[in-house]
Amino acid sequence: MLRLVVAIGICATLSGCVVQPQPRYWGRPTTPYAPGYYPRPYAPVGYVPPTQASYTRPSYPQFAYPQPPSGGVPVEAISPRASFADENVDYGVAPTTALRVSDFDAPTPTRIEGARTITTAGLHQLLASGRAPLLVDVIGGEQAFSLPNAVWLRDAGVGRHIDDDVQAWFDYHLARLTAGDKSRPLVIFCASRMCWLAHNATLRAVDLGFTEVYWYRGGRDSWQAAGLPMEPVAPPPS
Repeated sequence: MLRLVVAIGICATLSGCVVQPQPRYWGRPTTPYAPGYYPRPYAPVGYVPPTQASYTRPSYPQFAYPQPPSGGVPVEAISPRASFADENVDYGVAPTTALRVSDFDAPTPTRIEGARTITTAGLHQLLASGRAPLLVDVIGGEQAFSLPNAVWLRDAGVGRHIDDDVQAWFDYHLARLTAGDKSRPLVIFCASRMCWLAHNATLRAVDLGFTEVYWYRGGRDSWQAAGLPMEPVAPPPS
């Protein structure tokens, strides 16, 4: 045992006297870097960083809702054959009288039983007639602008069945807005032809006994695509 301890001590002493070589590291390359941008500490010889004077900030046009050109409404908007944002596209979806309870952002049918599907051109003509309709916006989420004079009833397109609290809520607000006149034309819309919220709300209005209900299938997307103006909209009622 004593011999083992002595041997360990001798080995430790000898290893401490050995001079260890210095570690070797990779040096910087002697060839210049390929042309291109490099951070300042690693810039190649002759590299000149861009100065503030040489940089031009790109300009981006400010977003604005489309407005009609001076002198009146766009000619395309009053053409009976005009179509905007694929508002007339037929996805082959069969008409239904049942409410859609999920996946509202999906292709819609082209008609609703008991209502009339109206295009952007048709809506423009209807608004220019002597009997102005009530525009009902049922877009979900948040928004600040809608069609001129539209009323935002955000929750009218939800619910699980036609005889629920949403229907009673919708009935109350429509009666208030139309002064109880069931013959008042109603135009119901949401974002686009891919929105079932307006489809559901149209079914609800028909069930409530309104006799002239229009489903603006193209919605806000088609209205804006036609270059027609938008206006601030009041927040929806709770």
